[in-house]
Amino acid sequence: MNIENVFDRIAFRYDLFNRISSLGIDKIWRRKLTSFIEKEKKLKILDVAIGTGDILLSLFGNGCDIAYAAGIDISSEMLSIAKKNLSMHQVECKQAKAEQIPYPENHFDAVTCAFGVRNFSDLQSGLKEMYRILKPGGKLLILEFSLPPNPFIRFFYLLYLKLYIPLLGAILTGNYVAYRYLSRTIQSFPYGKNFCDMLHSAGFKNAKAESMTAGIVTFYSASKTG
Repeated sequence: MNIENVFDRIAFRYDLFNRISSLGIDKIWRRKLTSFIEKEKKLKILDVAIGTGDILLSLFGNGCDIAYAAGIDISSEMLSIAKKNLSMHQVECKQAKAEQIPYPENHFDAVTCAFGVRNFSDLQSGLKEMYRILKPGGKLLILEFSLPPNPFIRFFYLLYLKLYIPLLGAILTGNYVAYRYLSRTIQSFPYGKNFCDMLHSAGFKNAKAESMTAGIVTFYSASKTG
């Protein structure tokens, strides 16, 4: 499936879908990520798979001292919405793949990615690119869906993914197939320790995974030493 086309088609209702499907909890998940960004220095930050700009909006709203902010996404429609949402701030938005980030190495103090890594066409290559463009000492902060460890909760969560998510997507966007695909990517993503192992393989150090909301979301942090 062409990922760019998938997100182009659902971009116009992307934020509404996230609010409804998560009952608004997605805002808490994003605040968790942004709370790990240092506030005491002028930072250069890149948001990979920027979507509609929620992470950078949260960072600006959280009082972070950002000297330069940028975002990339494969979807032109997502970028168009992000530019409108971030119009009050200086943000450079570029259409690009995570596997080919258009910035030089050792360029950013922090790289963020919320619910985007599972859609990389080549996950390991994307992680290596994020490592490349981080400065030594820089942080990688990622939010991604995962599966709850509790069998009872997992059973009902899988029903939610397989039935409710595609149905809600069809109602809000008219695109059942796109959300059926996205729900399947959650089920197949190598979350937790497996993903931390991939971060270490890409060069990152101190990779940590923190489960949130009964394990349906995991917050990952790692650093580039040097």
